[in-house]
Parts: sequence; structure tokens; C-alpha cells
Amino acid sequence: LKLRFWLPGTGRTAMADTASQPLSKNPSTEDDWPLEPARPRKAASNFVPSMGNFSIQYNFTSASFAVKFMTDTGYLGRPLYEEPGWADKVTLSAVFVGAMIGMLTMGRLGDVIGRGRAMRCTLALSILGTCIPACAAGSPDLTFAIVCVGRMILGVGVGGIYPLSAAKSAEGSADHASRGRRVSEAFFWQCVGQVAPYLVAMGLLAGVSSDPPEEWVTQVDFRLLFALGAVPALIVFIASAREDEAEERHAASVRENTSVWTELRAEPRATFTTLVGTAGSWFLYDVAFYGTNVFEPSILSAICMAGTKDNEGKCSQTLMQSAWQSVIVQMMGIPACLLAIYLVDKIGSKRLNVYGFAILAVLFAAMAIVYQTDQDQSTLLFVLFCALTFFLNFGPNLGTYVLPAVCFPSHIRSTCHGLSAFGGKTGALVGALMFPAIKGASQSEGLPIVLWIQAVLCIVAVGVSQVFLKHDWLYLSPEDKLATESFVRGKSSVHDRLSLPPAVHHQASA
Repeated sequence: LKLRFWLPGTGRTAMADTASQPLSKNPSTEDDWPLEPARPRKAASNFVPSMGNFSIQYNFTSASFAVKFMTDTGYLGRPLYEEPGWADKVTLSAVFVGAMIGMLTMGRLGDVIGRGRAMRCTLALSILGTCIPACAAGSPDLTFAIVCVGRMILGVGVGGIYPLSAAKSAEGSADHASRGRRVSEAFFWQCVGQVAPYLVAMGLLAGVSSDPPEEWVTQVDFRLLFALGAVPALIVFIASAREDEAEERHAASVRENTSVWTELRAEPRATFTTLVGTAGSWFLYDVAFYGTNVFEPSILSAICMAGTKDNEGKCSQTLMQSAWQSVIVQMMGIPACLLAIYLVDKIGSKRLNVYGFAILAVLFAAMAIVYQTDQDQSTLLFVLFCALTFFLNFGPNLGTYVLPAVCFPSHIRSTCHGLSAFGGKTGALVGALMFPAIKGASQSEGLPIVLWIQAVLCIVAVGVSQVFLKHDWLYLSPEDKLATESFVRGKSSVHDRLSLPPAVHHQASA
């Protein structure tokens, strides 16, 4: 492996072979180093990864609300399509299974053919996955079957964007030390993407109407909400196609098209250790995150931020009120994500994981205690729910996404990020299917049991993050392929000293 360094005062460069000889004999101080680090290159645009992240959450969320348009009875006095009994769970499972397939296949494809080409493949599937449900027609069973097929394809597309956008963002940074923040800034647009579909839905509800109510209005609403998900994906597709293909040639130099297992077996044992930490923490986070879907409706119904309560205390909402309430809830995550981005350079992604999981464990336990003692404390439960929403978007939400993008060498970075994200979506599927069953098994004790399980899972996640992961700066090195080597040694290598400031060397050694 050749490293290029600038010779002081000459404007010329020298080559150092890291595989054969050190750059200097027995260097003892910073002044003893004969060569200066290479000048940082100009950072590439972060637009494609950022818009890709926006596309992920827009399409996940908009598809869910589009189904509400199809089944709501408020406008027409009847649902546009009667939802079949099988559709609810199948539709939910289809998008998760599709995302898991996309994370594995497209993540690997990014290391084989290059990030840009793989990104365009997965974006094409995303666009197709938004158009198919927009064209759904026929009987309710047939219509929802088409929607499920579309969501499966959509899941493959948006699932593939996860590892590719993270790897692309990390590799476009001007220097290795700024990778964590750069990937975090791209990830922020997922928060915006979560809010955008509700704002679009509110615009459709306000702008598309008729008096008296007619069926075509609801048809236009749900089809447009599905189809508009193709717009951000198409923008990213065009922007990716215009980028310089030379930037991704190094990614296509994977070892002779070897299999994932062969490629990983060639890596040091520490790579597997790191993968256990990234995939394990992401799995536990998503189990806890999607478990909140069990009690979120009951809390929001008890508060009834938007809508009116009937004589039985049930919250009745129109689609507009439901969308407005969702905007309020989702907006809580934006300042949390911004705070995490601010802190990622200061404390690192690992500490974001550890601190975030610890706080979440306390909040889940607190909510469980309140539920068990007095379920009528709706105001206190809402305060705890707001805090929980904030911290679900603060620490592990960002840390689990950023770490796989900075701690693996470039030739398997996209693959390992895809494997880590696969672990996360596996947790999402487990949480979405397991917790409702636990809650339904006991009406009085089911919800506190769910909350206690989530608290325990967060404590386990603290241990996984602490044991299997290292601080961000311990993964840094002047060349991508030395990232794992730096981790194996457990300290800064010779080349880290060339690229990192003294303050960071001191922290890494500590």
C-alpha cells in the first residue's frame, strides 16, 4: 500500500510503502517526523447521500399514510377500499422484508460495482415501488395485494439506499476525522423526510376537494401521496448519474468478485467483533424503537392533541387532524438529531450510543412504573412520551447509522453497513410483531411488560456498545484499508499520528 506525502518546503511528494518499512527510524517526538501529512482533498458534494436519506423516510412514511386515505371513513362516510383482514400485517411485514433484502444485496453491490452504479440500481427500484401502488385498482383484495407488492419493491429500493448513502457520504469527506459529522449531516435529512409526507398530505387535503364529497378526491389523494415518493428518488438518480465515475473506481476493485463470506473471512477477527457491535446495537435499538408503536396510539389518544373526545373518552380525529398531530410528534425528533450532530465530533458515535441507550432505559422504566401505578396520569405519560421521542432520535438513532460508515475499510464498507442495517431491520420486524402480541395477551399488564422489556433491551445495548465498539478516532487512519488494522491494535498507528492532531492522539492512547 503506497501513501503519498508532501515534502516540506519543496512542493514535491514522496512515496512511502507501509507494508515494507517505517517512514522514520525510532521517531520519538512530533518534530522527528520527516514528512508532513498529505494535504486534504476537497470534499465531494453531500447532496446525493442527503437526498437519498430524505427519500428513505419520505417513502416509508408516505406509504403508511396513503393507506389511511384508502381506508378512512370520514370524508365519504365509508372507506374507499375496505381493508382485508390479512392486509394490515402483510403490508407492514412486506416493506420490512423488502428493506432487509435491499440492505444485503445493494450493500454488497456497492462494493462490487461501485457506490454510484449500485445507488442508481436501488433508486430505480424505489421509483418502481412508488409507482406500482399509485396504479393499484380492482377489488379491495386485489388493490391491497398490488399495494403490498409495491411496498415490497419499495422496501428493497429504500433499504439499499441505507448502506450506499452512508458509504458515499463517508468517502466524500475532505479528511478522515470529519467523516462522522459528514455522515451525520446526511442522516439528518431522514428526520425531514419523516415530517414531509404529513405536510404533503395536509396540502392534498386542503387543496384537493369537492362539494359534495366525491370518490375521485380520495383516489387522487392516495395515488399522489404514493407517486410523489418517486420525486426525491428521481432527483437523486439524476444527480448520481452526473457525478464523476472515477470517484468510485476504487470501490469496484473488490477481490475478484468473491462472495461476502469469502471477503469477510479474509478480514481480521476484529472486523467481526466490530460487526457484532454495529449490527447488535442497531438490532436492539430498532426492537425498542418499533415497540413504541404499541403504546404511542393510546398515549396520543389520551391527550388528543388534535381532535375531540366523545362521551366514552375516545379521541375522534379527521385525517387533517391526524396529519397535524403526526407533524407535532415527528418534529420532536429534529432538535434531538441536531443536538446529536453537534455532539458527534465532541464525544463520538460510541458514546452517543451508550449515553442514549442508558437514558432510554430510564425513560422506559419510568413509563412502566407510571402505567402500573396510575394509568390515568395522562399528562405525566405525555411528558415522558415527549422525552422518549426526543431521546429515541438523539443518540442511538444517529450512532447506529454513523459507526458502520466510519469503522470498516472501504472495500467492505458498503457490505458491512448493509449487514448492520439488516440487523436493525430484523429488530424492527421483531419489535413490530412481538410487542403487539405481548400487549394483547394481557390487557392490564401487557403494556407495562412491553415497557420493561424495552428497558432491559436498552441496558443490554449499553453493554454491547461498550464492549464491542471503539471510539470513532480509534478507527481513523490516513488510508481506508488501514481502518481495521488501527482497530486491531487498539491504539493509534504510525499513520494515525501523521493524520491526527496531538489532542486526538492523547485521547486515543487513553
